[in-house]
Amino acid sequence: MDKPLIFISHKTTDSKIATVIANFIRDRTQNAVDVFLSSNWKFEGPRFGPGLNKELMTKLWKSNVLIFVYTSADQDWSYCLWECGVASDSGSPDTRMIVFQCGNDVPTPFVSDLRVDVRNPEHIRRFTKQLLKDPLPSRTEALAPDIATETLETAALELFGNLEKVLPDIHDPVVEWPAWPFLRVELPQTEVKKLEKLEIANRTERMKLSQEIVTQHAIVVKSDARVAQLFGLANLKDKLEFRELLQLWKEKFPTVDPTWFDSCCEQIRVGARMGFPVIHRTPMKAVGVDSEYTPVLSRVRRIPFGGSVHFDLYFYNLSDPQAVLAKSRMISIEKLFYKNMDESPPDSIKLKELVGELGQSGLNRVPILNGKKHPLYIVHRSMIDKFVAENVWGKSGKNPEDFTLADLLAEPEMKEMFENTFVAISQQCSLAEAKSAMLARPGCSDVFVTENGKRDEAVIGWLTNVDIAHNG
Repeated sequence: MDKPLIFISHKTTDSKIATVIANFIRDRTQNAVDVFLSSNWKFEGPRFGPGLNKELMTKLWKSNVLIFVYTSADQDWSYCLWECGVASDSGSPDTRMIVFQCGNDVPTPFVSDLRVDVRNPEHIRRFTKQLLKDPLPSRTEALAPDIATETLETAALELFGNLEKVLPDIHDPVVEWPAWPFLRVELPQTEVKKLEKLEIANRTERMKLSQEIVTQHAIVVKSDARVAQLFGLANLKDKLEFRELLQLWKEKFPTVDPTWFDSCCEQIRVGARMGFPVIHRTPMKAVGVDSEYTPVLSRVRRIPFGGSVHFDLYFYNLSDPQAVLAKSRMISIEKLFYKNMDESPPDSIKLKELVGELGQSGLNRVPILNGKKHPLYIVHRSMIDKFVAENVWGKSGKNPEDFTLADLLAEPEMKEMFENTFVAISQQCSLAEAKSAMLARPGCSDVFVTENGKRDEAVIGWLTNVDIAHNG
């Protein structure tokens, strides 16, 4: 007669728990049973090739015991439940179902059945005794009918201890929340069909009609507290009309155009047609804080039996300097006015001509790079003027018309200042990080963007303190 077969049904993410159970069964029965465990090559599992479900069905059909390893309700258990259904089919040989409950949740189909609470030592003792001393379904003899009580106790404690090492922490429950302020707008399907059929070519007229539909029929059916805060409220009342939310906002900002609401309506129209909405730069001023939030339609869900459609809107703070890459606001190297010391040596660059170039460019400073475009200096016009004024006829013996960049850099204090009044940041840095880096260096007023934020890398772009203050 073939060995009894124990099938362990589990999710791949719970393979460590399943392996502990499989090892226990194999060792304590001294290989008197076959254990089917798909996630561990040491045990019997499906073979490579076609017909996987057919092979699984054969094993499930023949299984004497099916152990269902269940952890938490937030997982997808459809495949495991399918395995349980095949094993318990009324036409198949008798299969004993054992649910290993590994957390607080209970699988719905087995709520009224006896389960093994793997965190309860007494439950583990009962399972161990039943496995070894009671005959398995379709069998007349137990696997170890004469096993001593002390040995059973040792085996149960071993299983309990090994499971404890791999079980998830039930004191750290599944928690979910929106990362940005969120609300869900509901429209009747009849009105959504009207939005679907809007084929008006004139954009202004089309937006007007879609806004009328949304304004008259949209209801807020779900939201988080942070959305309410954007509108200066503690929370939103149930079934709040979307237009009421607009009116509340208008009362706070009577002189500001509600372009954010127009954008919501247009995005809902496009979403109703299963299209990709355009995210317009139409931020909404938040109440009580100096921040702006841009509404973005992220999800549409049709509820056929409810006769409605849900539209999920998130409000993103895209104006936050933390969210803006410095790279997006820099002057790129292609548009940057700078001097390349390899192409134009310092003694060939006359200060008078350099001042003229700065004036024509509308700048008051110039980056000095080497041949590899690594940043070397930032030379300010004010320092050029100061140098020329301090080195007039009679002091340097040189005509100020002939002063060069080499003369300027020959002054130790000037050179040191030009070398230390800028910083380099990575191209992944935000405007806020650029500002922090600049403020951390005394006297710094310029930021170079390089690939990894190192001075011995090619400059990608340039930001001044004025750029950062304006954008951040």
